[in-house]
Amino acid sequence: MFRSILVAAAALTLITAPTAMAAPGVASKAVADMPTGTYGIDTTHASLVAKVGHMGFSNYAMRFTKMDARFSFDPANPAAAKVTATVDPASVDTGSASFDEKLKGPTWLNTAKFPTISFASTALVLTGANSGKMTGDLTFLGVTKPVTLDVTWNGVGSGMMPETRTGFSATGAIKRTDFGFGTYVPVISDMVDLIIEIEFTKK
Repeated sequence: MFRSILVAAAALTLITAPTAMAAPGVASKAVADMPTGTYGIDTTHASLVAKVGHMGFSNYAMRFTKMDARFSFDPANPAAAKVTATVDPASVDTGSASFDEKLKGPTWLNTAKFPTISFASTALVLTGANSGKMTGDLTFLGVTKPVTLDVTWNGVGSGMMPETRTGFSATGAIKRTDFGFGTYVPVISDMVDLIIEIEFTKK
């Protein structure tokens, strides 16, 4: 009788014990391990920083805090990955509320007339196992021009939920005057450096 109780208790423990889960974090940097599908941005772990030369004294940085993005991916054909993204220019954050308001004005980002910056990829050229050059159409201030980003894929793994999670780092540069934005050039540099850190989760 006592032995039967012990066996039953052991069986119940096996049934109710929590299933072991993979530790959160990057589990693989092999493209073949990236699941096919559509991925959406995790806005709490995404940033777009723009840096512009200020009279030669500094490379002034500002951040845009509101954005959306998604991409589709097939490990059998990674070069066919497609990315779309939008940024709210009114979310510019320099750390100075009064300066932010100035930058939203008509001689700068003109956010009342052009409330969205958008990007749609058109090509991806792989340059390494985890890197590539992504070209796409950037629409800024109502002007659309091709832009190329140097992209590094940081791997795929599990988040805290757990969910399938992946992340990228990217850099690029644009000329403001290409988009009709020549305010104070060359005192404030024409070239703007872009620094992107972004995480996605599988939908």
